[in-house]
Amino acid sequence: MKLATLLYIKNQKGEYLLQKRLKNPNKDLYSPPGGKLDLPSAESPDACAVREAFEECRLVTKNEDWKLIGILTEKNFPGTGSIMIFLMKYAKLHNELPLPCAEGTHYFIHPDNFHNYELPHTDRKFIWDKVLSYDNEVFFLNLDCTYYPDVKEIKK
Repeated sequence: MKLATLLYIKNQKGEYLLQKRLKNPNKDLYSPPGGKLDLPSAESPDACAVREAFEECRLVTKNEDWKLIGILTEKNFPGTGSIMIFLMKYAKLHNELPLPCAEGTHYFIHPDNFHNYELPHTDRKFIWDKVLSYDNEVFFLNLDCTYYPDVKEIKK
């Protein structure tokens, strides 16, 4: 199983920083920045958030700037396999649009306008509702992507 982070960075207008991805997974779709944890160095999710925020957005942060808001597991995601994703919220507002990077071009998009953009299927169907209704309690979301795009939430 792979381990990764997604970074939820908001500006003062309530818009979220999304990246039109140049690479798979989710090529040509709008998704939060993020990336895989460096497992050989036993990188933590907050340390990964610090590193990925800098690599993809040139945003200098500290571990304590990030808050875990959710843990997502996706079983058999196409082209990726099974992955656990730590959803990390940036504690500060950030208003500067990052320059494009090797992963994609950045945009600030208000949730009211998400319907105008191609978001990853699992983000649109499952994740954003949880992120937007976050109430200071970590949420858990387990998805079976075996028959993608027919994704099922696994409840036990």
